[in-house]
Amino acid sequence: MKDEELISVMRGLAIDSINKAHGGHLGMAIGAAPISYSIIAKNLNISKEDPKWINRDKFILSAGHGSMCLYSIYHLLGLLDIDDLTAHKTLYSKTPSHPEIDKFNFVEASTGPLGQGIAMGVGMAISQKYLAQKYNKPNFEIFNHHVYVLHGDGCLQEGVALEAIQLAGTLNLNKLILLHDFNETQIDSKSYEVNNIDFVKFFKSNNFNVFDVKDDSLKNILKAIAKAKRSSKPSYIRIHTHIAKNTPFENKPKGHSGFLDETQTIEFKKKCNLENFVPFEYDKKYYDFAKTLWKEKDANYNSWLKLFFEYQKTYPVEAKEINELINKSYTFNLSKPQLSNKATRDYVGNLLNELEANPFIIGGSADLKSSTKVGFNKDLIHGGKNIKYGIREFAMSAINNGIYLASNLRTVDSTFLAFADYAKGAIRLGAMMKIPAIHIYSHDSYQVGGDGPTHQPYDQLTMLRAIENVKVIRPCDESETYLGLQYALNQNTNQIAFITCRQSIKSFNVLDKEFKPAYIIKKANDFDLSILASGSEVELAFKVVEELKHKKIKAQIISVPLLQDLVNNEKLIKQLNISKKPIFALEASSDSMWYQLAKYNRFDCMLATTFGESTDGKEIYELKGFNIINIVTKIKKLLNKE
Repeated sequence: MKDEELISVMRGLAIDSINKAHGGHLGMAIGAAPISYSIIAKNLNISKEDPKWINRDKFILSAGHGSMCLYSIYHLLGLLDIDDLTAHKTLYSKTPSHPEIDKFNFVEASTGPLGQGIAMGVGMAISQKYLAQKYNKPNFEIFNHHVYVLHGDGCLQEGVALEAIQLAGTLNLNKLILLHDFNETQIDSKSYEVNNIDFVKFFKSNNFNVFDVKDDSLKNILKAIAKAKRSSKPSYIRIHTHIAKNTPFENKPKGHSGFLDETQTIEFKKKCNLENFVPFEYDKKYYDFAKTLWKEKDANYNSWLKLFFEYQKTYPVEAKEINELINKSYTFNLSKPQLSNKATRDYVGNLLNELEANPFIIGGSADLKSSTKVGFNKDLIHGGKNIKYGIREFAMSAINNGIYLASNLRTVDSTFLAFADYAKGAIRLGAMMKIPAIHIYSHDSYQVGGDGPTHQPYDQLTMLRAIENVKVIRPCDESETYLGLQYALNQNTNQIAFITCRQSIKSFNVLDKEFKPAYIIKKANDFDLSILASGSEVELAFKVVEELKHKKIKAQIISVPLLQDLVNNEKLIKQLNISKKPIFALEASSDSMWYQLAKYNRFDCMLATTFGESTDGKEIYELKGFNIINIVTKIKKLLNKE
């Protein structure tokens, strides 16, 4: 039997599944079938016994809408049942419209938002480079896997992909292979109507080896992949394909999505040289042939197991670290910084220095290490763990999602809080996948000062806290910073936005031993109200309390480094006596989440509501209402003591 016959079956299964679902993205599922077959069936080193084998080859379908060109071959390989295909796009199925990592073990990344798959693939290639540099030894090539990314024309119109491609070439990620389903057709138009870039020249200028496959023949695709695997640079393979091939919508925008009626389906299958037109019924000979494709994969996996067995005897320390990585059994223990009355960004820098020798975390910043204090001493390209992402916030965050997905390595990245918006798409997708990436965002309020409103955040905390599986930690001193970062490193299911400040703030050091989302930082007997604050505003709360004493008003202060874990935590609310008296919240953000506290007692707050100005940080902070007089006035009104 020829491989091309199995590709025809893939196309038939794709149409059957899409028709059963009454719609789907048939164009790529049909047109890119030879590409996905070339990768998964003929090249991808994977193990059915160990889907998350650490040295497996990685395959990302960046154009996630073409999912049936992935599910169809995995079905033929015996990894999905026919019932999984008939359940395409139904609730809780293993075959959702776009691939999701928690639905099917052999999906490497959830994709759908175009371009991010390329960036995550770059992250996976970075993790391979890091692990190979650190653990490969003479005669022990433990990490030598490749990363394949199948993408379409649309992916290369997304900025996140272009950012990541630039970095991949700069870092010379030679295990990265991009395969372009070049059908020049998208939903509204032909691709050349919206994009006239010469991608051959573009990728060559970005230090990629380029292969231009003029047709979609299996022979030519495999030849290009073989050359790419031997490359000393990252590779780009452009494959000229036909969207919705052999259907009435071939090479037309309408071919992007939809389904075929019975007559169209039969005609399609005839053109594919398929003999049986009953949906989901294909001769056993195809499945028998597909089983033979496991022979080389199984042999490669077993060879690696033998190699790693010997490696463990020869390099027990390194092997122990690799096993900890595989099992995610590592932990992080930090020490309290020997600094005080500093900016919280300085404490973070101190803590990351402590993690310099830890093999389980890598990362860096978007050209802002000197400002955010986030990064490590030795760069990746020199055998270290610091990644210079350049000014590429979106790609940086998507890359770090890919690093974790491929290797279980923890990551840290950083920029100014005002620029967290650039990264939002990757944060959201990472949260969906429950990837515990840590994003450290510095320069957290109006007190940034002279750089003006473009750099003075006030609305970003609102956005970050609104995303499921994203926790926002905003510490007020060194104790909260080190315990908060330790908490962030040791939890495994949430993206963490760790918010730090530029200006020096007072140390209180009340929090001890373990991180808490909220706690009493200043006690008061027979208090009249509770003042709740986070980060920089905790110091302001102390100043307000001193002024309130002159008004015969007593207040306790609650520091709230993790608001999301307080607002609906009735046990903690009761423990902190928050519901006993009126509540006043203080934060230089626009986050309405604070208003959820209003259900516990009378409530008011001082939040940020407008863009800043270009002037001294303290001046704009006070101008925007974050001054003692204004806050005391609001509190007196809340307590009916005007």
